[in-house]
Amino acid sequence: MYGRMMRWNKVIVATTMLASWLTFLPTSVNATPSIPESYLQPTMSVSRARSLSASEAKRIIAAIAPSGAVGHVVKFPTVGLTAQVRDGKDLLRLGNNWRIPMATMVAPTEFLRAIGGDVLVDSAGPGKVLIGERSAEVRGAQVGDVLTLRDIKFRKREFVIGAIVPNDFVDYGDLFMTSESAAVLGEISISRITITNIPTAKSVLSALAAKGFVINSSLRLRTSWDRQNPDGTLGTSTVKKLLGEFAFRPTGGSNIQVDARWSMNNILWRHSFTGVGLRSSCHKVVAAAIQNALSEIRQAGLARKINLQNSNRYGGCFTGRYNRMAGTFGAPSRHSYGMALDINTVANAQGAIPQMDCRVVRIFRKWGFAWGGNFWPADGMHFEYVGEPRDQIGYPSKYCPNAVSVPSTTL
Repeated sequence: MYGRMMRWNKVIVATTMLASWLTFLPTSVNATPSIPESYLQPTMSVSRARSLSASEAKRIIAAIAPSGAVGHVVKFPTVGLTAQVRDGKDLLRLGNNWRIPMATMVAPTEFLRAIGGDVLVDSAGPGKVLIGERSAEVRGAQVGDVLTLRDIKFRKREFVIGAIVPNDFVDYGDLFMTSESAAVLGEISISRITITNIPTAKSVLSALAAKGFVINSSLRLRTSWDRQNPDGTLGTSTVKKLLGEFAFRPTGGSNIQVDARWSMNNILWRHSFTGVGLRSSCHKVVAAAIQNALSEIRQAGLARKINLQNSNRYGGCFTGRYNRMAGTFGAPSRHSYGMALDINTVANAQGAIPQMDCRVVRIFRKWGFAWGGNFWPADGMHFEYVGEPRDQIGYPSKYCPNAVSVPSTTL
């Protein structure tokens, strides 16, 4: 969100300068509009920890309408990819219920028009998808490739890549498709209401409050000009680029089987960490970062703050399962990548007030982890790899804020 805010400020300046230059240029009737680098306007989003019901989404959209703002239903299914074809030749074809998880943003055509203009709407027409730049790099994808995606009953649905777009337009996941195109996939949970055409943030909040929608512990507001959150996690396409992309298949309940070739090449099985005696199966990239954090924790005299008996038995990194918050279209848990570490599980159960020592939290942030204590709902046992230091980011975290000042921000 912080990056989007900075890009939005640059867009305002660049647009003003461009308008003055174009005054002196001849108009070309054949000019092709280019894909914007970021959202054309700021946005606000309203959500709950779990999905919104259709009736509640409708009431939120109606509530903000008197302010002049427009609300859009936005969904985030993880859709299974089983084939990729270019010029009639298979680049990928999976069978036996295997699929590659594709984090997909689904929103109405008018939302896409508001944030990306007609050029993106034209590229995301019926039967088409947009793919993010990072995901296209991971997949080696090109415009015109045909993707076989699976619907809620695992039936084949083919889509053509209409454009490769900046990662912002797929919410740093893999794909974007319009609500109209996504209708063939089946029922998808509503993740949020995203608001465009904002007159003022205050007027939108007042309109919501007038209809009983007050931003509190159960109703969350996010804006495109939010500060960077030190406990924000990575988009799926970034995870794939850092740690590799795998295929999986369900094995019953919440469990999944991760491709053995990927796991054997990337997971350090039953790895023993030095200094603090954790043992866990973690991604080889993440294991190095965990070791650095544990070494500093020991040097700081905080080793006793990690309950080894509990953490080695009930915690750890790798396990093949769906994300418990995934909804209808399941997304593999970040534990399936071996990139998340759980420790002190009894004292930090999901949904409970975190009991993790804040000094331990900040050391893990320093070595490239987000902490789940500020997730929604809280998951205090959970540390998730992000690959960059997060201990010097000022943010009004509810639990264990960093020991640095919080910068101000405005629209």
